[in-house]
Amino acid sequence: MSDSGTVKLAVESVSFFMRNVRMRLPFRYGRACLTAAPLLHVKLVARDEDGIAITGTSADMLPPKWFDKAPDKDFHRNVSDLVLAAKTGVQGYLAVANACRTPFDIWREAYGLVHDATQIVGLNALTGSFGSSIIERALIDAAGKAAECSYHTLVKRNLLGIDPGLVHDELAGARIEDAIPDQPANAIAVRHTVGLGDPITDTDVAPADRLNDGIPQSVEAWIKSAGVRYFKVKVCANLDIDKPHLVALAALLEKMLPGAYQLTLDGNEQFHNVAELRAWYAALLDTPELGNFLSRVLLLEQPIERSAALSDTGASGLDAATELPPVIIDESDDHVDAFKQAAALGYRGVSVKNCKGVFQGLMNRMYIDYLNRQDAARYTLSAEDLCNQPLVPLQQDLCALSVLGIEHAERNGHHYCGTLDHVSHLELEDCFKVHGTLYERFGKSARVRIRNGSLDLRSLQQPGFGLGNVVDYADMVPLHDWEYESLDVQE
Repeated sequence: MSDSGTVKLAVESVSFFMRNVRMRLPFRYGRACLTAAPLLHVKLVARDEDGIAITGTSADMLPPKWFDKAPDKDFHRNVSDLVLAAKTGVQGYLAVANACRTPFDIWREAYGLVHDATQIVGLNALTGSFGSSIIERALIDAAGKAAECSYHTLVKRNLLGIDPGLVHDELAGARIEDAIPDQPANAIAVRHTVGLGDPITDTDVAPADRLNDGIPQSVEAWIKSAGVRYFKVKVCANLDIDKPHLVALAALLEKMLPGAYQLTLDGNEQFHNVAELRAWYAALLDTPELGNFLSRVLLLEQPIERSAALSDTGASGLDAATELPPVIIDESDDHVDAFKQAAALGYRGVSVKNCKGVFQGLMNRMYIDYLNRQDAARYTLSAEDLCNQPLVPLQQDLCALSVLGIEHAERNGHHYCGTLDHVSHLELEDCFKVHGTLYERFGKSARVRIRNGSLDLRSLQQPGFGLGNVVDYADMVPLHDWEYESLDVQE
């Protein structure tokens, strides 16, 4: 620890490892259908000011058609682009962190280098953000281990060296310590994803499609078994599909959870402009069966495609669209100034995801607080999922949320993947020792433990960034030996 009380590290090396994850159910969102995906792991070696070596870890799923939805890019190209972004991230962080500096200083300089470099090779800004964030997360994990403290302590005592005014002028003089709760959240409610192809009731599951694996398939079964009461519902901008899907879901929720559920809608960039969005929503408002259901919608996530979402043309009329739920950005949050730009256009919030950046999420939290002091709490920070899988991605994402004052978060790995079959026996047994309230045994494997609709976060405040358990790199495939064909997916 430096004399200033901050952690300072130099990055020595970064290695990549892969393991494949197969879905138990296909996950349909936007134009994508996810049946399997690689899980990229990072092993970062840093040294502190005393020359002591520390290992930091991060990991993330590499899904199709989210970071880049270009129709001419297939899943293989999406994965290749994300791997290239991560490798570019390594180059940026190694160039900046060749001497001991605070994690925030390293991130602030490397972030720009990585974005510039990924743009030069033709990657979009969201993919560039991923390239920075996956290294940033491993660096934060190393910082917590170096300081022998949890992520909450790292942020609350500002051991990461965060200076918000260097990101947003409006935050000059503001302190990250004042934006963070005195204690991390002990639990967070699960906002269960309802995909475009997901069965609503048990009877919607055709006999031939029943997995009989002991894990729910329908929304009805998840309500019964896990007590979920928050939902995130995917829509596609086609009323012939969306209206019957929403009517069926509304009927179930009004029957099982009358007055006790809330939901968000995810537009997945399926609309071209606000006028198109308003016409679609007006048709829903004119549907009697959706009256109570729509009154319980908390927000509408990224309805407008990112090429238009932050343009004057694409967002025109958003401020006047008072009949809509608060509209927030997700995919458009592809650089540190994106939400500031979005708020000026009439958007009412932004999502937080580790794949877009931990420091970026903290800065968005503080910028929202700044706006709400000016405008009576109009703006919101939501927590969304990218099929985060145990162990590393899920735990670090939940750990990041634990300091942001967020009550519920979209989660879907428990549904589409179900178990921890992709981890090694060593990891499986160790995670029970450290995180026995986050996971539960399930047959020969394990699964995420949801009780009364919530996840228990207490075990995540370990030295580092949400881990404390073994990460078995020996069970993974070094990136240079991994082949896309091993996924065995059909496109």
